[in-house]
Parts: sequence; C-alpha cells; structure tokens
Amino acid sequence: MKDSLPIYRLEPQDTSVKRLAMLGRQIFGLHDEFRLSETRDGKVLRNAHHLVEIANASGAVWAADESQMWRPSVSAELPGDDDALSIAKDFLHREGLLPALKAPFSYGKPVIGGTHFALRKDGKRQNRRLDVQVVYPVMVDKIPVVGGGSDLTVTLGHKGSVIGFSGGWRTVVAEFDAKMIAPDKVKEQFHGLMSQMKIESFDMSLAYYAAPSFTAQEFLYPVYVCRATAVFGKQRVPLRQVMLAATDFGPPLTFGEPQAKRPKSAKPATVSKEKAKTEAAGKLRRSFAAATVTRPWEAGTSWIGQSGGLAGSQANAQGFVDEWAAAGWHIDFNWGDANAWESDWRRNDDTWVDNADFVFYTGHANMNGWVLSKPDDGFLDFAEIGAGPQTPGDLWGQSDLEWATIAACGPLQDDLLASGGGDVLARWDGAFDGMHILMGYGAITFDNTDEGRKLAQYAKGGSTIIDSWFRTAREIQPATNGAAAPDGPNVWVGAMWVGKDGVDPVNDHAWDYGSVANDPTSPTWLAAMWTTC
Repeated sequence: MKDSLPIYRLEPQDTSVKRLAMLGRQIFGLHDEFRLSETRDGKVLRNAHHLVEIANASGAVWAADESQMWRPSVSAELPGDDDALSIAKDFLHREGLLPALKAPFSYGKPVIGGTHFALRKDGKRQNRRLDVQVVYPVMVDKIPVVGGGSDLTVTLGHKGSVIGFSGGWRTVVAEFDAKMIAPDKVKEQFHGLMSQMKIESFDMSLAYYAAPSFTAQEFLYPVYVCRATAVFGKQRVPLRQVMLAATDFGPPLTFGEPQAKRPKSAKPATVSKEKAKTEAAGKLRRSFAAATVTRPWEAGTSWIGQSGGLAGSQANAQGFVDEWAAAGWHIDFNWGDANAWESDWRRNDDTWVDNADFVFYTGHANMNGWVLSKPDDGFLDFAEIGAGPQTPGDLWGQSDLEWATIAACGPLQDDLLASGGGDVLARWDGAFDGMHILMGYGAITFDNTDEGRKLAQYAKGGSTIIDSWFRTAREIQPATNGAAAPDGPNVWVGAMWVGKDGVDPVNDHAWDYGSVANDPTSPTWLAAMWTTC
C-alpha cells in the first residue's frame, strides 16, 4: 500500500461576462440577442428558451435549451449511442469545450445516458427516450473523480442537435503529498458511524472528490468511498455512499448539534386565516397573481443524519427550509433522527406531511420506501400508503401536499433503468391522493449538504419543480456509482406524477414563482421521467 497520496491545489476557470458570451456562441450559436443577469451563485445569459450560466465559484457551465430538455411533450428523432459519441466528440473539439488535461489526469470511458419517459394510461404502459447524454468522467491515474464537480455532459436532442451542456474542470496549479490513512482504520471509522444500524455488507474504494460547481474548492483530495447495505426489519437498504478522508490532510467529518427530544404533543403552528379559508373551500387553484404578503405556503423536512451515519443530512434539510423561510413560507416541521417519526408520513400525515405544500426527506432509502424513526417500524413501505390513488384518499395531497422529494437511494428504481427495478408506476401509484409530484432517485447516491438548498433556489428562480430537482441532482451526484443493478451503475434522478384531461403537473412551479396545476384527484394516467446525473 502507498504511504502517501497527492493533493492538488485548484483555481477556478474564467468566470467573466466575456467568457459567458463566448459560451453562448459556442453552445447555441447566440450572438447579441440575449440578456445578462446574476444569481446568488453565477452569471446568466438568456435568449428566449436558451440558458447559459457560469458558476462564480468554479467557472463551470450550465447550458440548456429549456424548450427541449426534459420535456415529455417533445418527440425527437434521436441518434444511436455510437453516433451520439461521435457527435458529442466533434462538438466538444470543434468548439474547444473539452478542457485539456495533463497527466496524471485523463478522461475515462464516456458514459452513455439520457432522459426516459414512461406513461401508463388505460392500463397500458409506453416508454420513450427523450434525449441522449454523453458524459465524460475524469480520472486521476486510475482513480475516478466523484462529487459532481468534474463530469462534462453533452445532451443531444432531435437529429443530434445540442440541447444541453454542463460541467467544467478547475485548473490544477500545484501539488503536494499527504500521508495516507490505512484502509482498516477507515473501515473501523465507518462501522463506528453506522453503529446504530445492522450492517449486512460493506466495501470501499479510492476516489478524488470534486465539489459541485457552485461550491468553492481550493484542493482536490482523495477519499474512501464507503458502500454498505443495512437491514431494517424485512428491508435490505443500500445506504447513501459516504466519503471519508483518505489522507491526514482531511477534511474531517463533522455532524451538526443533535436535536432536543421531540415533545409528543408538538404540532405545527397555524400559518394564516387565508390558508384555512382556501383549504375549507376545497383548496382552489392558486397562482402568482393571487399571492399575498402573508404567503400561506408551507414546507417541512424529515431527515436521518447521525443515526444513519450521514454527516450531510442535517445541513441538507436545513438548507431546504431556510430557503423557503427566506421566501416568506411557513416551516411546519424540521424533524431529524429520532424525531423523524414514520407516523408523520402515515398515521398522522394530516398534521405533518400532508399539512405542508412542499416536503423534503433525506436519509436512506431503497425502491420500496425510506428509513424513518419509531414509533411504528421505522421504514415507510409503499404497501403502507395504499394500492392506488383514492378519491377521496387519506394520505398525500388529500389535505395539502403538492410536492415531495426523497433525497436518498430511491425510491424511483424501474426496470426501464436497470434490471430488477420493477415498475415504479405500479409501486408508488398509491402515494397520489391529490399530490402532484414525487421526486427522488433511481439508484444509489452520495451523502451531501446541498440538495435541499439548491432545489429551493432553482425553484425560486422560476424553474419548474422537476427542472429544479433534475439540475440539482446533475450538479451534485456523479454519473455512475459503482453499484450493480437495480441500484447502479448509472445514477438516475427521477420524478413521478399523475394527471387527467386538462390537469398535468409536469410544468408545476413553486407557489409564487409560476403556474401550478389543479390537484390531480381521480387521475386517469400516471407518468415518470428520469435523467442521468
């Protein structure tokens, strides 16, 4: 075993407006017909449906033709995988968009992915591919780079046209060595973190961590990626992958302060008389024009952090509720670890989960459900929420819930993505008793601190709920996870929704930030969409 591993000092790419304008020309052929603006994290160029953004922290790029990317209404004639590789390679080299890497850095084998759409109507399911994606991962010698901050992705639409480009590479400016930590010590550390769970299997491998493009990063450093499966009752659950320091350079793993014990009598505060009147009248459709200064919208979060060995979950959940609180929303709940009761999602959902408009969970999950805490058995199984949409139903959306996000290792696996994933439309249809969209992953993912914050930020910026979630996942998770089917090897982010004639939540925006569909009660069809991270 080596005694040391190299650490690399980094600098961001050019983040100037001049480079942004040049990227608009290179990617979409835009010239002077655009407008410039700034967000909290970057500089933005927009021309009608074309968006190009540079991240201030890294110089990485996000570019999308928003009329084409992640749009089930678009019918595209797509290139095959081999042609897509050739088109993407020619595009990157012609436009000079593939950063030149010097040894020991190189590009790994491209990953072919894309966006898939599934629709079930009248008892029949149809699957359709919406785009093709070519992802270029980065390697350090033979060690992969993970973390979402290095992959370059080209998205191809109708007849091979470029409809998306994302990624970047921070420039390496210096190198030094750090003493390597022995694998047996890391294994001992991992099992200490997971001591509250029944671990069934474990393995780990080396990687380098590249932070998401919107995050400042001074050093590229090695980590051990730790993978494990735990048993919760009758469920085998693949855990979110945890990264532990591979050298004494660090960084150390830190957890937030534990929450005080939750009072049994706790209930969310009443937010406004206007909301009560709205719900009493059947929760009429609300729109940006109808919003008032009281903003009677609500958010909440449940999370498994220290009890599940996840150092990122608490900050991940806090970022979500902080963003909505800053927008004037009421925060109904923020329950973590032993306070994140399963009963909030089922027996007492009218008081908690279904009392909020937007709910975010982060922790551990599989395709069948996600881990919560007692009372009850501590695992919310799809079989516990009903066999299908009911009218009137008694779970999610019957009262108030529009959107739920499960930031974990599921629950949207499907045979369309990998063998053994089952049929997500049959498995989770019982969740929709008026709820609009269920979002999550269809593969094993990495623990992190940023999903909740970025999801809310993009939604507050005017993107649709699904676009906000898909972009968040693309920027944070790597394209592959090293796992076998049905939980890998590609990392899929997904969304499932239901509708009927005249009601389709696919283009829902957050309240106050765009249009929202009527509640899809008595739905006549179910749909799902996934894209590779």
